[in-house]
Amino acid sequence: MDEIEPSSTDLKTKDSLHVDESHVLQERTIGVFGAVSLVVNKIVGAGIFSTPATIFKNSGSVGMTLIIWAIAGLISTCGALIMLELGTSMPRSGGMKVYLERAFSPKLLVTCIYLFYCVFLQVSASNAITTSSYLLQAAAVTSTTWRLRGLAIAASAFAVGIHTVWPQGGRRLQDILSAVKLFILLFIVCSGFAALAGHSHVSNPHNFSISTSFQGTSNSGYSISTALLNAIFAFHGYDNLNTVLSEVKNPTRTLRIALPTAMGLVTLLYILANIAYFAAVPKDQFLHSDVTIAASMFNNIFGQSAATKALPALVAISALGHLLGIAFTVPRVIQELGKDGIAPLPSVVMQNRPFRTPIVALFIHLTVTIIFICAPPAGEAFNFVVKLSSYPSTVLLTVTTIGLVKLRLGKDNHFYSPFSVPWPVIGFYLAGSLFLIIMPFVPPSANESEGQIPYWLSPVVSLSILALGFVYYGLRFVLLPWVLRYKLYPIAVELSDGSQVTRYRKGV
Repeated sequence: MDEIEPSSTDLKTKDSLHVDESHVLQERTIGVFGAVSLVVNKIVGAGIFSTPATIFKNSGSVGMTLIIWAIAGLISTCGALIMLELGTSMPRSGGMKVYLERAFSPKLLVTCIYLFYCVFLQVSASNAITTSSYLLQAAAVTSTTWRLRGLAIAASAFAVGIHTVWPQGGRRLQDILSAVKLFILLFIVCSGFAALAGHSHVSNPHNFSISTSFQGTSNSGYSISTALLNAIFAFHGYDNLNTVLSEVKNPTRTLRIALPTAMGLVTLLYILANIAYFAAVPKDQFLHSDVTIAASMFNNIFGQSAATKALPALVAISALGHLLGIAFTVPRVIQELGKDGIAPLPSVVMQNRPFRTPIVALFIHLTVTIIFICAPPAGEAFNFVVKLSSYPSTVLLTVTTIGLVKLRLGKDNHFYSPFSVPWPVIGFYLAGSLFLIIMPFVPPSANESEGQIPYWLSPVVSLSILALGFVYYGLRFVLLPWVLRYKLYPIAVELSDGSQVTRYRKGV
């Protein structure tokens, strides 16, 4: 089906679609610091405290581990620059949804696919579970399945609730937690330098000597690829600010300052944190530690001190900041989908009454998150379900980048941005992204496979959820109009923030 074009019916009935902007649009209240905190909160969760051990196990050596983190940071920074160009060219809320609609047709199909991505694949179940797990550990309470789930639901409800009834408080808390995350990482870095200077309860592990830095480097392409996948996924979230640009003060200027600042800080601190870990933790402990690698480092430097006992609480705070970041942005994209007339009950979903927050969209996000927390059984199946979001995010970011190339090369696209990414940066990012898309389908060797769930199942399931957007589009906009012999006519009202409210009316 071709894209539905406005008709005379549209022009005649346009005035019948009345929209009170005060019930739909959000205020521009996000400054530079708030913008930086949105990116930091989405990227920095609990992964940097535990993922380095997994990456080291797969890469096999200290030198290769640090190279992998540097490559991951470089690829992710290239992706952030692409988001910067697209965001400054179309400075309104919606993020990838807006850019995909601009670059590809039919627009409705793109929007339907994004609906399923946003509602079902942008839940925060994994960080909710992480938050509850470390809170229980900090309180020295035995973790059980329902204690874990109950506290995870409470954490998610808190994040959604504060953004619902007290948006200013939710934003302030986000800003505070992003600063706390950066402070934690900085403290880890300083502790590592202290260990290098000899201030440690264990002997120097000598992980940086020239003769041993690359000793043990894996010769398995699958293991190196897995390490790089984990490192790049630890940087995901640099598109978070783009989803709420209609709430950003002077969005073009703020985006140009905040996005490079956030990515520079996170990349630098990630690499320095890994150096700090290796400064205090021997290789054998990296391979066999049952706690986060940050906890192992603190044990080795400070012993069983207050700092060591406080670490679980600090990791929980970091994960909670991630929850707050997602709860702020994802419901606002769902609200945009309500404005488009794509989400069910669109006139209800797009409202921001009574607290000037997208209350219905927030409730939808919380409901799906609770389902993802409670539905799967504990163990491997649960871990599989809560990690579904990384792969489809990579797919859509890749398609968005291809869309940027299409917009640039199309003579009739009238595309302009005040910031232009160099072509080599786009090429490098696309190469890295295609690697991320292909590698999960490459079978591991027998001794590299883990668990009972097939290695390919996670990307297949996530792509299948995206494919439901095709089904929804086909049923609503193609099959039903054809069977019942009617046409759909869009009725649109332009809003002051550059967006539209669109509804589809039936006609002959």
